Amino acid sequence: MSEPQVWIVGLAALPSLVTCASFFRLDVERLRRLAVVAAAAMLVASLVVAISPRLQALSIRTSALTSAPDGEAVVRIDALSSVLLPFAAGLWLLTVSVTPRAALDRGGLRRTALATLITFASFLTESTVVLLLLSTASVWTFVSALADPAHRYQRRIVAAYLGGSTVVLSLGVALLIGPGVRGTTLETAGLWVIAIAALMRQGIVPFHAWVPEVFDHGRLGPAILCSAPQLGAYLTVVLIVPRASPEMLRLIAILALTTAVYGAALALVQTSARRACGYLFMSQSALIMAGLDCTSVTALAGGLLVWLSAGLAFAGLARCVLVLEARRGRLDLTTYHGGYERTPILAISFLTMGLACTGFPGTLGFVGQELLVNGAVDAFPVMGFAVVAASALTGLAVLRMYFSLFCGRSDTLAHSGLRFELTRREAWTFVALVVALVGFGIAPRPLVDSRFVASDDILRLRQLRTRGADRLADLPRDNHDNQPAANIQGTVLSSARPPGTDQDPGDSRPGRTHGAGTAGGAEARAADCLSAAGGPSKPERRLRTERRAVGAVRAEGSGRRRTAGCRAPNL
Repeated sequence: MSEPQVWIVGLAALPSLVTCASFFRLDVERLRRLAVVAAAAMLVASLVVAISPRLQALSIRTSALTSAPDGEAVVRIDALSSVLLPFAAGLWLLTVSVTPRAALDRGGLRRTALATLITFASFLTESTVVLLLLSTASVWTFVSALADPAHRYQRRIVAAYLGGSTVVLSLGVALLIGPGVRGTTLETAGLWVIAIAALMRQGIVPFHAWVPEVFDHGRLGPAILCSAPQLGAYLTVVLIVPRASPEMLRLIAILALTTAVYGAALALVQTSARRACGYLFMSQSALIMAGLDCTSVTALAGGLLVWLSAGLAFAGLARCVLVLEARRGRLDLTTYHGGYERTPILAISFLTMGLACTGFPGTLGFVGQELLVNGAVDAFPVMGFAVVAASALTGLAVLRMYFSLFCGRSDTLAHSGLRFELTRREAWTFVALVVALVGFGIAPRPLVDSRFVASDDILRLRQLRTRGADRLADLPRDNHDNQPAANIQGTVLSSARPPGTDQDPGDSRPGRTHGAGTAGGAEARAADCLSAAGGPSKPERRLRTERRAVGAVRAEGSGRRRTAGCRAPNL
């Protein structure tokens, strides 16, 4: 067993340990402490995997579950999944650290560990069949959390929408894995069906009715844990974006942008804090879907960043509401409850995480939304206006919730014996989440660089399928001038080069390295993004023409055979 496999097995063993321990006669508080320790260990270990290149060299491929000649990766760690692994571990740690005791019993601890294990396994695979099975297990876990008679109606709604999403997804997978379907009408039909399943899972209009109802009258904790990882977005970026036509991606983006503005506007006028959280989730998940359905490397990288920032910020914001409900009861947004003087850490954390959802400067959300707008506004100007409108409405909704929940005269001052302060574990967890959102907003280079690498890999795979090449290595890395604008809008950057290598093939300019996390790689990508936005200058166009001419002469002289070490000379 290789070193990356050992780390993956160790990471998966931590939530499995908590799941198994929940079946023994262990005190609930001790079981919760075990879950907190396991979640913290999983977060640290997954961060080690994310920053260590040698631990990302893992790909287990098979042709048993697909008819594709080159098979598919059942288990793999790449630029996309390496950052999603600590994302899943962080959501688990947030859940077991701050959820009130009354809302997290033995069964709840078991379900959170199992849901984390399912999310972790989903982020490790790109197999359509495995994703279908894990999506089914995720829906079953969510439905089982609504098994009590008080939530019978919400259980039926979840079973209808998310269960229907699973049935639709199974139909799309059946169409997609059939023999000889690549490039046929069956593949197109399968992609449309999978897109509908992803829209239902994400709560995109017109499949959004389950979201506010479940958040308002269902169990808020399981709803957050099911929604925050954005498994519907993962289905989109793994199964749809590499194969879908530009028209399909444009339609999904339009529906997502409509939902983003619609959800943020409705969150602004809600009287229930729970229902407002539901509409905020609709808006944030729609922004993620809009960013992932772009064929510009900058916009796609922005969408991947919004995925991380919105997932963490929304989960923290909703957990703040859950913590307040445990101390005050159901929260009404028509009155001012006060309480800032009792829980200042919670108030500051709520406001910071809410502003991160809006893309406020200094937070990680600002970086993601800036990249998303700048990368897509030239080809799709409507996206820029919609993102700005959704962010503005989200900011107003968050401020309204903050003023109602923490400002005004406190009703609890007359009951000085009641305890409203956060516990030490809750306070440290919220502070750590705020530090992460602000820290990556102030120093975003490592995360931004990794998201550019991931978006480049996704778009190269899209080019591979568009050109009908047999292997990813057959696709040139830095020659996208002849690609139709309908398929690739913007310069696709090279990324899959090992750390420490020098220049990219075909690029003779000095300092054009693309090692993840290097200053040269970030500067090269920034220069390419500016070039894509404003168009290459005349010397750059002349240089590209000369490089293509030299490449053509070399290819003709060598029988048009590609070699891994072929580079254009310094002209």
